[in-house]
Amino acid sequence: MNASQLLIVRRRHAGNFTQIPNSLIRNEHLSLKALGVIVHLLSLPPGYRISLEGLCAVRKEGETAMRTAIQQLESLNYMRIVRDRSASGRFIQSRWIVSDEPIVDWAPHLENPRVDQPVQGDQGATNTGFKETLDSSKTTTTGPEGTPPDTDESPALIVDEGDEECWLWLCQKLSLEPQRTRDQCTGLSTSVALDVLAEVLECKRQNSIRKTVPQFLASLLRRAREGKFTLSAGSELRRDLRQIIRRQRAVEAAAEPAQTIETDRPSVDRAQVRERLQQMRDELAKKAQTPVMPRGTA
Repeated sequence: MNASQLLIVRRRHAGNFTQIPNSLIRNEHLSLKALGVIVHLLSLPPGYRISLEGLCAVRKEGETAMRTAIQQLESLNYMRIVRDRSASGRFIQSRWIVSDEPIVDWAPHLENPRVDQPVQGDQGATNTGFKETLDSSKTTTTGPEGTPPDTDESPALIVDEGDEECWLWLCQKLSLEPQRTRDQCTGLSTSVALDVLAEVLECKRQNSIRKTVPQFLASLLRRAREGKFTLSAGSELRRDLRQIIRRQRAVEAAAEPAQTIETDRPSVDRAQVRERLQQMRDELAKKAQTPVMPRGTA
């Protein structure tokens, strides 16, 4: 079997990148699906709230396949999911502890709610290191007890050029200010944020919103961050959104009045033209009523 030649185009990145060791990427015991999951988790900022349902929604994967990949990562010591409980046994929160290298002794990391160790060795700057992400619990512990959660580390919503038109169209239909709405969606992916807006718009059309649009939007965004949001009413709108926008733009363009072509001809007074036509009709009518004299008469 002939092997193909691999050509790679590399670019230098000043920011918004994740550094992954080759030992992780080339681990032959990792399936490609498990590798994709660990790379995605390592790209998230510390304190990011995560859950199995939310991860499946973002990556468009089935829950069974995602759970299998996570179990493989746990068996190879790349991650641990710790479920914290109170003294009475009540569930408090889950902590997803993720490492770019296998960890032999997990005890120190399980006790410390915040894990963010620097990468050892000469590997340059990185925005990952050792990450901890949280699930759908409303409680976030990203520092020692009594320390408020670090909300500034949540990634801002970046809408690329391809989704910008959809974003502006949905905000317009919902009478929402685009930049303010973008700030409200901080920490979510663009795809999930658009799903939420499509759901709000369709529910508004169906008159099924019992609150105001901003209140309903805030509740759905909260559910999305907790990994509990599921696109339902707005699924068809979200699927056909680009086509709907194109059709609407075409209708609007067809409805616009044709541009006036400027010429050197003098402007015509339509009232004068109508008056002149009426005079000509009157003259023709008078001629038609005049009797015709026979030939040969004086």
